[in-house]
Amino acid sequence: MTRWKQASVCLGLLVAFVMLTGCGSTQQKGDKIIVKGKVTIDGKDADGVNLAFYGPKDKVATGVVTTQADGSYEVMFLSTAGDGNYKITATKFAIKGGGPALGDGMDENMLKMGGGASSLLPMQYADSERSGLTAALVKGVNEGKNFALKAK
Repeated sequence: MTRWKQASVCLGLLVAFVMLTGCGSTQQKGDKIIVKGKVTIDGKDADGVNLAFYGPKDKVATGVVTTQADGSYEVMFLSTAGDGNYKITATKFAIKGGGPALGDGMDENMLKMGGGASSLLPMQYADSERSGLTAALVKGVNEGKNFALKAK
């Protein structure tokens, strides 16, 4: 597994752990939502795409996940927003040759700001207001939430 994938998996697990533990709270608030689906780019399985789910009134992502090699993903999160139409962002970056790697004290945002990474998807997908990606989610399991992205 590459450093990029390892960093993405670790970040996803850390976010899920923090969300599940409620930052140390003994009382969990919100509804458990599980989302399963597949992401393609130009009809091909999309490995390493980062998806972020924003509740109907949320300004911060409620759930974050990175797709597997076959484009599949599964994420579980607690949402105080509950049932509703969630907005989704999708990002995928390539590290430019000769630049620092993730894990060398750099994260994805630092690489982007320093010019060490370039987007493999149109930037509209990174904006929850412009991505055009939405999913009607309810508490419990939500299967078949597939997203067909275009590289250009």
